[in-house]
Amino acid sequence: MDWMGFLGDNWFALAQSLGIIGGLAYNAVALRKDVQARRTADQILLTEQHRELWSEVHRRPELMRLLDPDADPDSQPLTPIEEHYLRLVFVHFHTGWLITQSGQSLIPVGVLATDAGHFFKLPAPAALWAEVRKMHQPEFVTFVDRAVAAATWVTPRPTVPAATTESAATPQTSPHR
Repeated sequence: MDWMGFLGDNWFALAQSLGIIGGLAYNAVALRKDVQARRTADQILLTEQHRELWSEVHRRPELMRLLDPDADPDSQPLTPIEEHYLRLVFVHFHTGWLITQSGQSLIPVGVLATDAGHFFKLPAPAALWAEVRKMHQPEFVTFVDRAVAAATWVTPRPTVPAATTESAATPQTSPHR
């Protein structure tokens, strides 16, 4: 049988097959673009949450103690406001970790681990984390434990804004982006 005869007899089946293959290829490309768009949207949302959380520390001087490497939560226990804020930060780190674990993050897991290690090593976050860690996924707890163990850098002492107008011109120190 020659090719022309074969095509004449089977042109409809061939057209259907090519249509199906083309549709599958189109869907694969569309799915890939959708995944990239969701990844970017998740990253933007996480960045907005990150900025909002750390801006809160600078808007509310009573939270600056949380970033103080010399804070002593044993002698001066955390306030309810500090505990609430830290719980929000813990959830934020957990969300970032989940996104990273799903492969949807544009931030490498090592960058998140470095940030987590520096933060969870601070006395105030470490004190509350010791109490609430049992309420988190064991894999996330292991991630935090390893990050803290690997953290060698000590967060610089934060500057607490003075109650005067001069504090507006003084730059604030924060280890977080």
